[in-house]
Amino acid sequence: MISAVLGGMPMFWPGLLLSLVPAALLNRPVGRLLRAHWAVGFVLLLGLGGVVVAMLLPDAFRLSEGGIRHCAVEGGRPRSPYELLHVRHIELKLATYAPVGFAAALAGTRRRAVVALLGAAALPFAVSALHYALPAIGRACDVQDVWDGVQGVVLGAALGLVAGPLLRAARSRSWSRAA
Repeated sequence: MISAVLGGMPMFWPGLLLSLVPAALLNRPVGRLLRAHWAVGFVLLLGLGGVVVAMLLPDAFRLSEGGIRHCAVEGGRPRSPYELLHVRHIELKLATYAPVGFAAALAGTRRRAVVALLGAAALPFAVSALHYALPAIGRACDVQDVWDGVQGVVLGAALGLVAGPLLRAARSRSWSRAA
């Protein structure tokens, strides 16, 4: 289903490939900033690149000349698990925001993880604010998109919180074998 949605976004894959460059160049400094492994920095940067490409680029780089500032605020609510798995556009939002929440949850210290998770949770709000502020990109501002984005971040963070201890245990085992 995600592939059907991405079929209408011809710049998604080239944009995601371009976001590999900053992720590859900046993963170690971001990992050090988070006091986490460089792979966490890579996933975070690649996830942010995915958010920019999927949520902020105009479709096929055509700017809308008659864009009107409008934000749909009625009807926003958390989605049910059934809706999260069966509604086409929601899967893309979950897949876009989940890596950011996953990487934020894997930050090295508890304080840094909290700050990273708060930043990740604020990301859907910032994206919708940009949709509203820049009507020329042709993206609609919608409170439901914010809910879906926050749910994606929460899902990714939950996976990161579960995977974190397992990854640390595997890493410490591999270090003890090498010594």
